[in-house]
Amino acid sequence: MNIEKRKAPRLEASLMPSISGIRLSPYGADAILVNISASGVLVECSSRLQQGTSVTVVFDGTFSPSSIEGRIAHCSVATIGRKGVLRYHVDIAFKNPIALEGAPATASPQPETAPQPQSARPVRAILSNRW
Repeated sequence: MNIEKRKAPRLEASLMPSISGIRLSPYGADAILVNISASGVLVECSSRLQQGTSVTVVFDGTFSPSSIEGRIAHCSVATIGRKGVLRYHVDIAFKNPIALEGAPATASPQPETAPQPQSARPVRAILSNRW
């Protein structure tokens, strides 16, 4: 069972038309938005970035703020291209949370209900030896 540890809900890139591109400074790496939340962003790029490193995320387009400081929380291989070029998923935690203005309203999460118990009838397994 996976326990959700995120502090804020994530919005997929398709829900953020105000972000047309992302650059990571000081590396100069161009990145593609995967998802974003008030507390961080997940991008895909061709640069392997060291966990814990400070970075400035520069947003292209009409998104506000146009840049924000953060730290690399996690970096892992996302894909391997045809010529062996690695693409990385880089998870960046913002230093300060941002307001996602212009983002579509998301439904509030519904509390999970506990699974209903199955009947107490014993189940009899049929075993056969195939040797």
